[in-house]
Amino acid sequence: MSLKTPQRKVDPMSPLSLDPSTFKPFICIQANYRHIAKPRLMIPGFMIHLGAIYPAIAKSNKLPKEVSYRIPYAQVDSWYKDRYNWCCMQWHNAKHVYLYNIELQLSERTRIAVDINHPDTHWQYALQGGYSLVGPDGAIPVLGEGGKHLLRGAPSHLQVEVEAGRHWIVGFHVAASWLGRYPEELAIDEQHISRELQHGILYQSAPTAISELDRAELYYLLGLGPSRHILQDSQIYLPISKLVEQMQTPDDTALSPVQNKVQAVRYYIKQLIDTDQAVPSISALADRFGIDKNYLGRRHQLLHGESLATYIFDQKQDRALVLLAKKKPISDISHLLGYSHSSAFRKAFIKKHGICPSEYRRRGT
Repeated sequence: MSLKTPQRKVDPMSPLSLDPSTFKPFICIQANYRHIAKPRLMIPGFMIHLGAIYPAIAKSNKLPKEVSYRIPYAQVDSWYKDRYNWCCMQWHNAKHVYLYNIELQLSERTRIAVDINHPDTHWQYALQGGYSLVGPDGAIPVLGEGGKHLLRGAPSHLQVEVEAGRHWIVGFHVAASWLGRYPEELAIDEQHISRELQHGILYQSAPTAISELDRAELYYLLGLGPSRHILQDSQIYLPISKLVEQMQTPDDTALSPVQNKVQAVRYYIKQLIDTDQAVPSISALADRFGIDKNYLGRRHQLLHGESLATYIFDQKQDRALVLLAKKKPISDISHLLGYSHSSAFRKAFIKKHGICPSEYRRRGT
């Protein structure tokens, strides 16, 4: 299949709403919507030359064992020299959204060539490390650890620079035609991306801190289980839409940072249970959101009048009612909700609802 993009005359810096194409820095993707009867596909239009970092090493579709996050539904390219020198990218094409996850481990400062073929806007999150843009006067910091921003570029050849150490960037680009169907406050134009990194070529929004609600959505997005076709894409659209809105909506100043973390943990748990995914231990949840386990428990008790374990229990039992109504076998429900055996699920269900699952289903309650 040819990956050549049809020639078009466009203003490289025209508002996104006027240009339905999207470019994807770091992962070689660009949305190209063809007005023909065939399904619309997002095809490569932006290239970061990760393979050039280790030219003697063959590309692999296996992730390094040191990688921070394995996305179950993503495609993979990776280059592995040793535990101190490797890079990989994971991505998924959801038609209207292209999600990418880039991770590098480097033993020394490295410059990487980047080609932009078409203009586009990206949402990017530096969960670890960050990167700079190489200019005539040296490297200009673009995105640092714990920061998020919008990025847009015109067709050009650039170089980015990353320091020694670990770098983990999650990003996505959204088809303008999809955003254009929704309220004007989701529109992206020059006022949102006004900082000039390179004259006439690369622009960004002012970087801001990744919020705990952002982290909840990102981890949920990366942790989605593999599904088939349209179901996979539909699961991706919800967290993406919330990240788009949160990038343009100030954090709720009525909530303290700790309250935001507690709310994010609760939301993350609910999203996992509602999509029949395993809930990590409370210790793992605390580690994921960067908060002490005991402190998380005390704050949750103070803010919500119940333990976090009780909240998880109640959410599982609420989900059990939904699954029973869908006529799923009780053994399957107990497995989906993380119970070791059907008898353990039955005991928990009676404790919450005062009736056994089979009787609840028989009554059609």
